[in-house]
Parts: sequence; structure tokens; C-alpha cells
Amino acid sequence: SFAGSFRSSQFAGSRISFTSRNTSAVTFSVENVTTPPKVQKSEDFELLRDGVKKPAAETVLTPRFYTTDFDELESLILDANVDEILAINQEFKNDYNRDHFVRDEEFDQSWDHISGDKRKIFVEFLERSCTAEFSGFLLYKEIARRIKDKNPVLAESFQLMSRDEARHAGFLNKALSDFKLQLDLGFLTQNRSYTFFKPKFIMYATYLSEKMGYWRYITIYRHLAAHP
Repeated sequence: SFAGSFRSSQFAGSRISFTSRNTSAVTFSVENVTTPPKVQKSEDFELLRDGVKKPAAETVLTPRFYTTDFDELESLILDANVDEILAINQEFKNDYNRDHFVRDEEFDQSWDHISGDKRKIFVEFLERSCTAEFSGFLLYKEIARRIKDKNPVLAESFQLMSRDEARHAGFLNKALSDFKLQLDLGFLTQNRSYTFFKPKFIMYATYLSEKMGYWRYITIYRHLAAHP
């Protein structure tokens, strides 16, 4: 892996926070951050600073950040599939899932009854999920920005996917705050290494990860519905 173009992007060295509302858009604010202080401890977790969890160490199993060949993506000829891609973009614009990530009154409670190993495992699950969604947001946003002039149809697809990934990352990071923790996504942007994938593998990995994510989340949902 290597440090890709995101290291010098507008997000490097910034703290990024998401706001998900009952709309089709997700907004995020950016503010500069300084070098984090010496790592602290909270329960079983190391902290960058008060309430901000130190990111999990990078391993083979932790979610990666990616970069790709933007010139190759920009030059893709979509003539044979443009109608299908336009239809997909319209589905994205309809935004059927926009009401799925709104925190209602059920979230107004304490989660202190989840303790010990269960709490640790669940926090790690939220962190991995948030990191993976945020990684997708960064990649898709950068692809959309880089190819919009020469391949606007595909750029719109990635722009809309980045909207959804931002919404997911924001929701999951907010869920971490229920456990008195959160991730500094700007710190992640600046300090993670970036893995290069050719565009064909980006397409395949995106499809596969979304399929796997769906089955993971729907399995969790069905379990919780059966055991409220």
C-alpha cells in the first residue's frame, strides 16, 4: 500500500463530522485539528483525547482506505450501458433509504447494561463498520471529483454513492457516542495508508462489500427482532 492522493486532499488534517437528517442530502463540516495528545485510556480502549477512540491498528483484517487509477476511470466508454447507469442514478436520486438512518426516541436511553466483553466487541464492530463506510465515502467522493468533467454520468453515480456512505458513517459514529466514544474521521483520513486498486477491482470490491454488508446487517436485524 502507499499514500494516495487523499493525503493531500482537502480533508487531510481535518476533523470531519456528519449530519444525517430526514433529507436526501448528508452534510459534513470540516475543522482543522492539531496533532493529538498522548494516548489516554478509557475502560478497555485507548483514546486520542477525551471521548475520541484511538483507531484500531492496521492489520490484514481492518478496513482499508483505497485509491485507484482515476485516468482509467475517466476514460471508460459507457455507451453500451449508459441507459442502465442513468436508471441506476435515478434510483439513487429517489433516495428510498433516506428515512432509515434517523435516530428516534428509542435511542434516548443508556446502554450501560451492555458491559464487559460484549461492550468491547460491539464497540469494535461499530468502529470497523464506521471506518469501512467512511473509506467508501472518501474514495467515491474523490472519484466523482476527478472524473466529473470527462465522465459525468459515472461521476454522478459515485457522487450519489458517496452521499450514502457518508450517511452510514455518520450514523455509526453517532452510535459510538452512545458508548461515550467516537472516531476522529479527519485523523483517519490523514494517518491511514492507502491501498491502490485498479478500477476493475474497485468495481468488484464495491459490489462484493455491499452484498456482504447487506447480509451482515440484515442478519443482525433479524436476530434483534427475534430477541428484543
